[in-house]
Amino acid sequence: MTRSTGHFEALRLQPGTDLRRTLERRAARPGACAMAVVTCCGSLSSAWLRPADATSALGIDGPLEILSLTGTLSSSGVHLHMAVGDALGDAFGGHVLPGCVIRTTAEIVLLTLPGLRFRRERDPTTGWRELAIAPRRLR
Repeated sequence: MTRSTGHFEALRLQPGTDLRRTLERRAARPGACAMAVVTCCGSLSSAWLRPADATSALGIDGPLEILSLTGTLSSSGVHLHMAVGDALGDAFGGHVLPGCVIRTTAEIVLLTLPGLRFRRERDPTTGWRELAIAPRRLR
């Protein structure tokens, strides 16, 4: 286990914004070497998710409520999972893909961990680019 103190950042996404692309840009900023999603609530006009063990994306038309968003972010990649609910109360979830478009708002709190560095490295066991955690020297 690697430990780090951190600081919180809150943001609100506007209608028409792509959720994943916005968080990828946030993670690419200088000094944002390790981040985590703490909480998110809001709505989507459409969602693109990759469900567990699926090889193709699931497109869902809205309106949708964001029930949960969780994940890790770094300049070498983001790993985000989301659950959404439709007007009938049916829920869908999976890996967040581009195309999750904000309907009215998304209120997100991020935790930046300046003492850590997150990287995505190919794992020989899973075949996926998995999270590698390392301490980061602070100036």
